[in-house]
Amino acid sequence: MTNQNWRLVSRRRFLAAASVGAAGLGLSRYVQAQDETYFPPSEKDGGWRVGNPQTLSVDPSRLSEAVHYHDTAIQTTSFGGALVIINKGHIIGESYTTGTDGGPQRWTAQTCNDMKSSTKSVFGTAVGVFLEEYKDQVDLETYLVGSSREESLIPQLWEQPITDERKRRIKIKHALSMTSGHESREPWLAPSTRHLYPDYSGPFQMYEYCFGWWHFDGIPAHHTLKFEPGSDFNYSNYGLEQVALAMRNLSGERVGPYVYDRVLGRIGMPIGIRDNEFKDMPYATDKELNFSDEPGWGIGGSEGCDAYGADKSESAFGYNSIVGSTFRCTARDFARLGYLWLNKGRWGSEQLVPEAWLKLATSRFVRESGETPNPYGYTFWIQDELENVPKDLFMSRGHNQNHSFIIPSLDLVVVRQGNDNRRQVDGQPFSSTLIQKIVAAMPS
Repeated sequence: MTNQNWRLVSRRRFLAAASVGAAGLGLSRYVQAQDETYFPPSEKDGGWRVGNPQTLSVDPSRLSEAVHYHDTAIQTTSFGGALVIINKGHIIGESYTTGTDGGPQRWTAQTCNDMKSSTKSVFGTAVGVFLEEYKDQVDLETYLVGSSREESLIPQLWEQPITDERKRRIKIKHALSMTSGHESREPWLAPSTRHLYPDYSGPFQMYEYCFGWWHFDGIPAHHTLKFEPGSDFNYSNYGLEQVALAMRNLSGERVGPYVYDRVLGRIGMPIGIRDNEFKDMPYATDKELNFSDEPGWGIGGSEGCDAYGADKSESAFGYNSIVGSTFRCTARDFARLGYLWLNKGRWGSEQLVPEAWLKLATSRFVRESGETPNPYGYTFWIQDELENVPKDLFMSRGHNQNHSFIIPSLDLVVVRQGNDNRRQVDGQPFSSTLIQKIVAAMPS
């Protein structure tokens, strides 16, 4: 039987829980809504505060309707799901549903789920910090490949011939905005025979694939780009992985530890996100389930890693955190990131991520022509055309409906986790309908 363990945190529920100890709700303290400088302690130190929806002028019945919609949708009942709704720094709704067909058994507030491509926005956070720290050496206009090995941020790419002259013209801004020209299709979704291109050598690993040195039968390869960098949009992991390698080259650190030490650890996320490294990416089925009891981050290029259809050999170019996917954490902890983004990179008295970077990253990318045709910034989705939702909504978005929604004008953060990628419920888009229902409960 499906286990639906959801709560709308009313004052009556809070007082009842207080009589037996706040641990019953998994929340340790109640702080008045007027406190505008609140930032939550880590989960081990008490975690998020409880909010009374009515005190916050939120409509409890509409909020209940939104949570019910989430919990009873097939995307949630099949393989489970989690939902956390935070308004003005208070959890006002929280739900964990154990799926009838699979997924975590049971799904609880401690379940760590792969946020899939929402990982890209975690990486975008790291990039903002990196560009500030190394601003004397690199910026958004810097070429990834450049005209020579000496001028390249990724000199490893010059180990073998450049596979497409247009790759020399990829700038960091192109890779982060999905305008680099890389292909989309990921080879683990259609396993077939692997091939090295003629005159190329090396293992079948993540970087070799991203550089275009090997390919699968029937899968568009990265030997050539789809278009001139900056001229079009195509959603892809691979430009991001090359930026990540450039960051490792300059900083000497893998992306995961780099951003943990500077940001994630300082907003109260557990140390496992820094130190736990996953090499096995269980994508053998269409469901692509990837959950665990421990937080952590996948690594690619390492011996034993099967990311991007790799053969588990060790890349000659070393290993790094996989920045397009594989970031595992709880819904409550990912909400910390959403809250950091909501607060323009500030946490308490510290500006952990440059405010100017987050403003740029969460705005539509502007092409050389001045056009902004795509709802994408730098690793964030810009949802400025969704009906009945404020125009300042931006998102991290991941496969299997692993999303976060941030609406600054409503002081609202929503995190949703799941393991089923069906997009619609009764002909309506699931994620859009969910956020519309939550927004409908907010004060005008």
